[in-house]
Amino acid sequence: MSERLLEQVAAPENLLAAWRAVRGNIPHYRRQRASGPDGVSLADFERDLHTQLSALSDMLLRGRYKPVPPAFFPLPKKGGGQRMLAVLPVRDRVAQRAAQQVLEPLWEPAFLPCSFGFRPGCSIEQAVAHVHGLRHKGLRWVVDGDIAACFDSLDHDLLASFLKHRIGDGRLLALLQAWLDAGVMQAGPPQSLDMGAASRLRSVSSLARRGLDWVLSAAARDISPFPTSPFAYGEYEEEEKVHKNGDGNVEPVSYAEEMRQGTIRQIAGGGLLLGVNLLRPAAGRAIARAGSAMKTVVGSPASRRLLKKGVVVSGGLAGLAAAAAVTAYLMHRKAGRAPLGVLQGSPLSPLLANIYLHPFDQSLTQAGYALARFADDWVILCRDQDQAEKAFNEAVRALARLRLKVNPQKTRILSPQDNLEWLGAVIK
Repeated sequence: MSERLLEQVAAPENLLAAWRAVRGNIPHYRRQRASGPDGVSLADFERDLHTQLSALSDMLLRGRYKPVPPAFFPLPKKGGGQRMLAVLPVRDRVAQRAAQQVLEPLWEPAFLPCSFGFRPGCSIEQAVAHVHGLRHKGLRWVVDGDIAACFDSLDHDLLASFLKHRIGDGRLLALLQAWLDAGVMQAGPPQSLDMGAASRLRSVSSLARRGLDWVLSAAARDISPFPTSPFAYGEYEEEEKVHKNGDGNVEPVSYAEEMRQGTIRQIAGGGLLLGVNLLRPAAGRAIARAGSAMKTVVGSPASRRLLKKGVVVSGGLAGLAAAAAVTAYLMHRKAGRAPLGVLQGSPLSPLLANIYLHPFDQSLTQAGYALARFADDWVILCRDQDQAEKAFNEAVRALARLRLKVNPQKTRILSPQDNLEWLGAVIK
């Protein structure tokens, strides 16, 4: 796991290389007009390049950098419909490209040879030639697959968990999360609470506190350093307790056994009471935060994450009281599902998509299937129809684990007599 990556992202030489890559993607005649939502064109940025890059580096290192929400414009798809492409400010494009240049070497060694899209040294021509060769080797049955709205459906929470595997710099993780939040496309409409709901939630929060206090007080009464036998020391020979064994039969319990079990309960209970009392202030603060957070608008991705973190804190302590559990449940419901989607047109999105789909590559190849994938377009080459049907089902399961779905209109099984049209080429 790599740490202190933000310094590499913000290094002057890395930002300069990122600027050159961003500028190289725009023809010279368009640079005067190629501006982002902030109105700054590539030509404007270049006129004061040294100052622009120095300021960007300083903002990144000081935590003052804030991405600007992108503009979107529709691009017609070849098969119908529209794809929304993002237009980012020049500054954000340079920053994302700088991050991509640092992150790509961390993942590139782990990516599999079946992945061809947006990788150094890989091309569409190589992907087509690879599939052509596999089909001529006898793997003539093909699962031609398409992921439904892939870039728009990448789950932010799942993606963040993949990024944490190799990024140990929390500052860079926060920066990546900020870029994801700025480009959310399907996080759902903002939610707000009316005054009546806020009042009810305040009542639930108050009930949670009372429930927590009640449980702790009850535990304090029950945990005593003295024996709790209902009979006096001098009377234990005349009375004995009973319990049911594993067969359901009643067996007597000696006073010595009762004392042993009671001692264990007292020691365990005392430790529980001590630990819970130490956590009581934290529990109260967590529940108080829950009540106040529930009165705010929680439509943004950042507030959803904040609420879900609150559930982790209060939910664990809420096991001590049913009322606190209710609060945690309501908070989780209000937080909603994780935001979805990465920007198409962002310098980082192709790498993020490859990171997200890497487990898909692993699942299919480890199952013994010949997979070829270019971003969200993929094919599986098989010996016969039976293997193709099994591969189809395995692909559906692998995508489901990533919270993705196949596009049923564009995913099909092709026989050896069918022509495969993939990546703009016809593979006979």
